[in-house]
Parts: sequence; C-alpha cells; structure tokens
Amino acid sequence: MKLDKVPGTEYTIYQGEDEFKYTTDSLILSSFVKPNKKLMDLGCGTGILSLRLVNRYEEIYSVDINKKVLDYFEKSVRANDLEYKIKILNEDIFNLRDKFKTNSFDSIVFNPPYYNYEIFSENKIIAKHDFNIEKSLEIVKYLLKNSGNLYIIFPTFRLAELIYKINEKGLRVKHIINIHGNREKEAKNSIIIAKKQGNFGNEFLDFYIREKDNYTEEMQKVYANEVLI
Repeated sequence: MKLDKVPGTEYTIYQGEDEFKYTTDSLILSSFVKPNKKLMDLGCGTGILSLRLVNRYEEIYSVDINKKVLDYFEKSVRANDLEYKIKILNEDIFNLRDKFKTNSFDSIVFNPPYYNYEIFSENKIIAKHDFNIEKSLEIVKYLLKNSGNLYIIFPTFRLAELIYKINEKGLRVKHIINIHGNREKEAKNSIIIAKKQGNFGNEFLDFYIREKDNYTEEMQKVYANEVLI
C-alpha cells in the first residue's frame, strides 16, 4: 500500500503498489463533471473520482463490488476526514434498486468496465466479458433524476454501440469527447455525457493529452482539477 496525492486537491489516496491504481483517464473524466448536489460513483475502485469531485458535490455515494479496493478507499476517506460527505457501499451495482429509490441522483460518474476483480486477477479476458453495459445503463436510468447527467468513459472503437444503447435506455447523448494521446494519434477512449429526458443534439470535442513532449494546456487544467465544460 502506498499514499499518493490526488492531483489538483488537498487530498491523499491510498493505492496498491502494483494494482488498483488510478489512470489518467479517470483524471480526465473527472474534469468534465459539472458541480451539483448528489453524486453516485459507480465502480469507484480506490476512489479517485470521488476524491477529485468531493468539493463539487454535497453528497457522494461510492459503490464497488470488490472489498479489497474499498479497504484502500475507506482508509483514504478517514485520512482526509471525509466520512461526512462520502458514503462507501460494498455492493454489486446491479443490486442498487434495493438500496435507493428511483430518481435519487443528480449525477452519475462511471468508468467501466465494471470488473469482477477476483476474476480480473486471474484472467483479464473473462473479466472484460463479465461487464454488462446494457444492464448497467438500466441501473443508471433508474438512479438518475430527470435532467440528471451520466458521465461515462468507454473505448472509442465501441462508441457507436454505447451511443445506441444509451439512447435505447431513454438517455440522450449531449457531449462526446474523444481522448487522444497527441495530435498524431487516434482516440483510444471517449467520454460521453448523457442526460436523462434530454433532447437530441450533441457536441463533439477532441481532447489531447500531449503536444510533442509537453502536456497540453487542457491536460494541465485536468491536473489542476479544473472543470472543462
């Protein structure tokens, strides 16, 4: 276990030495999440999204099926004196209908795939197929308030599939942000912002991490935990 700084905040995060570590994608995703009141962090892992967003929300519920990553996260919450704002649930996201009423959350942030981590440590391929995006979106629709926002990051090569399934579940895609390593590279991951009971119509953006050997201005804003949209 090691202790790291949460970029752009006064908080710290406990992580494993070799596994369960947050990625740059999580930092970028968090910078596209607008402030509001009540947030659900689905598949929260060691809590990087919740810790980056805690000053933008009055109340955060962070959910993960894996007790090991939540042990790290609980330690971080205590170390940062955030028990009053972040509530951690060791639960399968597909059971959340039993825990919350419908229309409960202003925002949901989701960095899938929602791995079964015990399988993941043995076989990554099985873990990837363990994730069910359609079933997850049904839970998202159930939990979100009307006009609430889903913020999700997903592999770009599966973007058309995700957009179709989001619209199929009654959410409307409002922003698509393609993440590129630099201006010469194709996007590998994309962020989608979708609104429950929103209108059709969306905006496309490209996000670049580096310009030659340096971070871009927008990536520097990510590390400062600024809101980019």
